[in-house]
Amino acid sequence: MKVNAQLSPSLRKLHAAVLIEKKLYIFGGFNEINLTPEIEANYNKNPDDRFFYLDVSIPFNTSNLPWRQIPDNARNLPLGSLSSITTGGVAVSIGGVNNDKIFFFNNEIDNSTKSISPVHSYNSPNNVWNTQNLSGVRPIGRNQMKVVTDYTGKIYLLGFTFQDITHPNGLFVCDTINLNCEIRDASFFSRLSYGATLLPNGIIVYMGGRDASYSAVPDGFKMIFLYDTINDKWDSKITTGIFPPPDFGITTVLGLKGDKIILFGGVTNVGDNNLYVLNLTSYDWYVPQVKGTGPVSRRSEHCANVIGKYMVVTFGFNGVFANYRQSGESDVLLLDISDDSEYVWTTSFDPTPLAINSPSSNPSNPLLSKSKTNNNIGIIIGITIGIILFISIISLAVFLFIKRRKIVNKAIPTPGDTDDTEGIPSERDLSSKRKEWERL
Repeated sequence: MKVNAQLSPSLRKLHAAVLIEKKLYIFGGFNEINLTPEIEANYNKNPDDRFFYLDVSIPFNTSNLPWRQIPDNARNLPLGSLSSITTGGVAVSIGGVNNDKIFFFNNEIDNSTKSISPVHSYNSPNNVWNTQNLSGVRPIGRNQMKVVTDYTGKIYLLGFTFQDITHPNGLFVCDTINLNCEIRDASFFSRLSYGATLLPNGIIVYMGGRDASYSAVPDGFKMIFLYDTINDKWDSKITTGIFPPPDFGITTVLGLKGDKIILFGGVTNVGDNNLYVLNLTSYDWYVPQVKGTGPVSRRSEHCANVIGKYMVVTFGFNGVFANYRQSGESDVLLLDISDDSEYVWTTSFDPTPLAINSPSSNPSNPLLSKSKTNNNIGIIIGITIGIILFISIISLAVFLFIKRRKIVNKAIPTPGDTDDTEGIPSERDLSSKRKEWERL
C-alpha cells in the first residue's frame, strides 16, 4: 500500500478538482485531441494518474508540487462503472452531511452504465467508495458541466440539449443528505463549459460557455443568469464595463469578501489579459490590477479553486498540450487574491489560514455557514430557557416568602413569651385558659 507517495501526473483538461479539508482531489481528464476507447483504456491502466490529490496542508513551491497517491487506489477506484471519457465523462462535486464525500454523476448516453446507478461517492476520511441510489429522477453528469453544491448539501447540475443528448433542458437538484434528485425548469439555458459561482446568499451565477452549435455564446458575459436556490427562481442581469470576449472553457470563483467574481482563462483569452472581475454590487466588469509573473500560455478547460488566500488553477489546455510545460510553467498556478486592489501571481503557497470575516472565507465547505447558524440558534435557545427558569425560580421564592410573612403577621402574641412570632393557639389551649379565668 502506497501512502502519501510523490506523483508526476500527466497533462490533462476537463478534469475535476474538489477540495476536502487540506486535500485538493483531482479526478479524470485527458490530454488527447482525438479520443478513442483504446486511448482511454491505456489511461485506465494507471489508476493513480486518474485519481490523486494535492496536499495543501503544507507550504510548497509550484516547481515542486506535493502530489499524493491515494491508498489502495488501484484496487478501489471503480473506473469500470464510471462513464468513459470518450462519451463525456462524469460531473463531480462535494456533498454529504459533513461535506467529506465526493459525488460522481455518470453520463446518461454511456451504454456501459445503463444498468448501474449513475451516482458513486468517495468518502475521503475512510477512503471508501459507494454506489448511491437516489430516489426521484435519474441525474446525468458530464465533464463539461460545472457543478455547484449549496449550503444545504444539494448539488446543482445544469443540463443541456445537444446533438448527442436526448433529455430535456433542466437543472438537476440532487440532495446528497436525503439521497433524492429532482429536475427543475431551465429550458432557456443550454450550454456547456460555462462558469457557475455560488454566492453567499444562495444564488448561483451562470455565465459564458458554448451553445448547442459548440460556439461561444456572443453575449455570454454581458447577460448573466442567476438562480435562487432558496426560492427556486431564475433572474437575469445585464452587466456593464470591460466585458471578457465570448468564451468557454473558463473558470469563475468567488472573491474572498463575497462581493466579486473572478474569471480566468478560456479558449480565446490569451497572455496577460486572462483575468476579469465582476463587481457584484454594480454588476460592472473590469480588468484587475495584477503584479507578478503570470502565465504566458493560454489555459482553458482547467479547474480553479479558492484555497486560503489563493485562486489555485490546475492543469488545462492551450491548443498544444506541451506548450505551457515547455515554457517553464507549472501544472498549478497561484493567484493571491487577498487584496482586491491588486492581485499577485506567485509561485509560493502558504497554508496559514486567513482571518477574513466574510461569507466566503471558507467556500470549500458550504455547509459550514448552516452549521454555524444552527449552533447560534441552539445557543440562543439555551440562554433563553435558562433565563426563563431563573426568573421562575426567583418568582417562586418571592411568592413563598410573601406568603410566609402574611401567616406570621396573623399570629396572636402570648404575654410573657419571648418569641414574638408564636403561632395561632389551638382550641384546646383557648379552652384551658377560659377555665383558668373562671376560677379567678
